[in-house]
Amino acid sequence: MPTIAERWIQQGLEKGLQQGIQQGIQQGIQQGIQQGIQQGIQEGIQRGLLLDAQEMLLEVLEERFGIVPRSIAKKIKEIDSREVVKGLFKIAMRVNSLEEFEEKLKIALR
Repeated sequence: MPTIAERWIQQGLEKGLQQGIQQGIQQGIQQGIQQGIQQGIQEGIQRGLLLDAQEMLLEVLEERFGIVPRSIAKKIKEIDSREVVKGLFKIAMRVNSLEEFEEKLKIALR
């Protein structure tokens, strides 16, 4: 049969273990939340940059060639790479017609 001192030691160990587990769980949750927030912010920034690039491309096409057909606008808005949109922006500055741009757009989307 354990002595009073041994029981106190055992109870202290159990309580310490429980507190350690709780603290570990809390720290893990906090770190997970922070990482999730950071990732969400980063993804939001990237999405915003993509949308801005798409709008700028549509604006340059409209400025150069007038009304941009919905089919072209739809294809541009479906692009999920800012680098592709930036490349198309450069092409839009060099082509001589909206039809020529549309051909280059088809090639870029392959």
